Amino acid sequence: MRLGILGLVGVVGAMTACSGSQPTGFLSGDAGGGGGSTSSSGGSSGSSSGSAGSSSGSFGDAGGTSNSGPPLIYAHTDTELYSMDPTTHQLTDIGAFTDGSGSTPTITDLAVDGNDNVWVNSESAVYKVTLPAGSGPVSITHTTSLGTSAKFYALGFTPAGTLESGESLVAGDSDGNLYYIDQSGGSAPQNLGSFGPASGGGTLELSGDVVFYTLNGSPRGLATVRACSSSCSTTNDLLAEIDVTAMQQAYKNKAPASTLLKQLIGSGTQFGRLFGVGAWGSSVYAFSRASGSSEQAQLIQIDSSGAGTSLQSFPNITAGWSGAGVTTKAQITVLQ
Repeated sequence: MRLGILGLVGVVGAMTACSGSQPTGFLSGDAGGGGGSTSSSGGSSGSSSGSAGSSSGSFGDAGGTSNSGPPLIYAHTDTELYSMDPTTHQLTDIGAFTDGSGSTPTITDLAVDGNDNVWVNSESAVYKVTLPAGSGPVSITHTTSLGTSAKFYALGFTPAGTLESGESLVAGDSDGNLYYIDQSGGSAPQNLGSFGPASGGGTLELSGDVVFYTLNGSPRGLATVRACSSSCSTTNDLLAEIDVTAMQQAYKNKAPASTLLKQLIGSGTQFGRLFGVGAWGSSVYAFSRASGSSEQAQLIQIDSSGAGTSLQSFPNITAGWSGAGVTTKAQITVLQ
């Protein structure tokens, strides 16, 4: 990220509502490279409903894989899950989330582990996803109640060995705290710390996303944050590097770190409500939530200065993006 401009390596698509329908009109780029792994996710700091089956997009050149097929990337609204094959640039509406109750909660984020298992969260709980064989209902099963008064918007897997021997699930809330999540549901979420004070007063809180990956053998992390005092900024989210060493110490000591902020990258993206962030190769992408009728949901590319550029708008995603995720097997070279 500090070295040169982050090139476009993602693909974006728009499609009309219809489960399993094919996309029309893709924006595509070249493939990135490099070593590392990441899970990416986007949280929604609002629970307005998305348009199930309406226009959508995704990013990157790596995601979940099958033994015989190409990699997949996942993106979602509040209610609907999509996948994309970055090899052919084909976007597919998988289906609506359902917990079988008839009143499925709003889904605010998504994460994918190295075995291509998909997890999602609502504002108050984590769920394991069972994908349909093709298109159809996307079943979610409750595993963990998050158990705080804050609302949870971020979800991501750390690389194996970061906090424990395997991959670890980390969630983020609206107060800017990150939590270790026991995937079995056997223990309560462990508070790892927050991002500390904002330079102009108030605190730095999550706008809605975290992403972790390995670079040159070391775990790294990124988040979208915003300054909050009596209210929060909704027009200029910042890209922040997570202090993974401080997070590791907090997990080991079972006490929140004084700050999880390693550095702010630039003075802001100039875009707000970035609820989904992912990375592939040397690039960082962010999905923005819609802001009424004046600002459509967008895909933003963030360059080495921390500034953002809009790559694609999604007028039919009326409430905007809620999250996105790729496997921890994705190749990442951000923040060399």
